[in-house]
Amino acid sequence: MWNSIVDFLASVIDIFYNWTGNFGVAVIIFTIIVKGLLLPLDIKSRKSTSKIQDLQPEIQRISDKYKNDPEKRSRKLQELYAQHNVSPMSGCLPMLITLPVIFILFAALRKIAAEHMYIYMEQLLIANDASMKDFLAQISASVASSDVIKTSFQDILPMLFNNSGNLPSSLAKLPEVISQESFDMLSAAIKSVTFEQAQAAAAASGYSFLWIKNIWVADSAVKSVLGTSVSFGSAMCNGWFILPVLSTATQYLQTFLMTRTNKKKSDSTKKQQDPTANSMNWMNKLLPLMSLYFCAVYNSAFAIYWTVSNIISITQNLVMNLIKKMKDKKSKEEVVNL
Repeated sequence: MWNSIVDFLASVIDIFYNWTGNFGVAVIIFTIIVKGLLLPLDIKSRKSTSKIQDLQPEIQRISDKYKNDPEKRSRKLQELYAQHNVSPMSGCLPMLITLPVIFILFAALRKIAAEHMYIYMEQLLIANDASMKDFLAQISASVASSDVIKTSFQDILPMLFNNSGNLPSSLAKLPEVISQESFDMLSAAIKSVTFEQAQAAAAASGYSFLWIKNIWVADSAVKSVLGTSVSFGSAMCNGWFILPVLSTATQYLQTFLMTRTNKKKSDSTKKQQDPTANSMNWMNKLLPLMSLYFCAVYNSAFAIYWTVSNIISITQNLVMNLIKKMKDKKSKEEVVNL
């Protein structure tokens, strides 16, 4: 099931890549489509939340009247919600849908990134020596049939690159599985790959995007195009932490705009809170921190998704608020003209 979801998402992104020739642009198009699919749900939720806020005076009246009878108060509130066809939890619905989507895409893009990084590194080795194609296939088969090493060669190759071709302690048994001679050849091949080759190959594969040299690596000033550690600000760095900062800023702005909108409405109803406000308040504080961490540590493709998703949500918020203001103004004018 999970592999089917990942394969489906990968195939969709690949379709957009084949159309645009760049994975960064492909992820942006993919993000726009995902947000478009979720838009009707968001609109419905906002309408329901607005109705809930309009009912605040009545909600407060019922709460005060039956404050000593919780059971009757609850029943009366449910009758009020049913009468106006609203749900007090409607404001949470977009978040309940959005969060699983974020985590699914996060996990899927990690898996997709791992697959692309293996292909990328494999191609780098083959570009230097065509005979490496069969050699790598043999090593992969040896690792797959081994009972000693449980890690797949798809994961092992990036680990070796990250360790500059040297043997990590976690792979101490690898020379026994593939032979010491084969490991020495593989190590030498990895060490022969230059930064210039790696950067050129990433660009040729459609992995570069704006200032990012490889979107399957974090937008980081301490990570290279291969995902290896480099000194801060080195010419070999993959990025400059721009996406993590942008994702955090846009996530904060998005939650700020939503909170401000709800606060204004609450102020107009004697500062009574939306029933969903308390349940959502902690999430509004947590999301910007999650955004900063995930986008700084994991691949840039996910950071692009998160940042673009935030920008679209901010635009939706501003447009919907403008439409509502225009409708409210028109309603007031109609009342005055009666």
